[in-house]
Amino acid sequence: MKATKQVLDKIELENKTLAKITSKERIEKRLWNPVALREATINAIVHNDYTSEVPPKFEFFDDRIEITSFGSLPQGMTEKEFFEGYSIPRNKELMRVFRDLDLVEHLGSGVPRILRSYGKECFKFTENFCE
Repeated sequence: MKATKQVLDKIELENKTLAKITSKERIEKRLWNPVALREATINAIVHNDYTSEVPPKFEFFDDRIEITSFGSLPQGMTEKEFFEGYSIPRNKELMRVFRDLDLVEHLGSGVPRILRSYGKECFKFTENFCE
């Protein structure tokens, strides 16, 4: 939980607010959508395949953030089902702890929340990783 909080705090710090001042108002916008970013971060942590002792990776660039989780889609899940919001928790006990702390809903609502701000092309699946 401590590591999760540290990652979320670092991402909050890196998610700068951009401001545009017009003749009528000041318009502020975050670099990345905070809701989508939080969902992606927590999903990477909760659904990571820890059996190989490879932790999720969070990389910051000038124009993007890349979040990589070890382990491909759960066995039997298609990309279509993934994007529709179906959830097969990889780490049931970790999911329970996160749910008890109100960090997740356990309903598969995270990916649809991400898709409201970013298209499917922001996801990349390989044999061993979800990015």
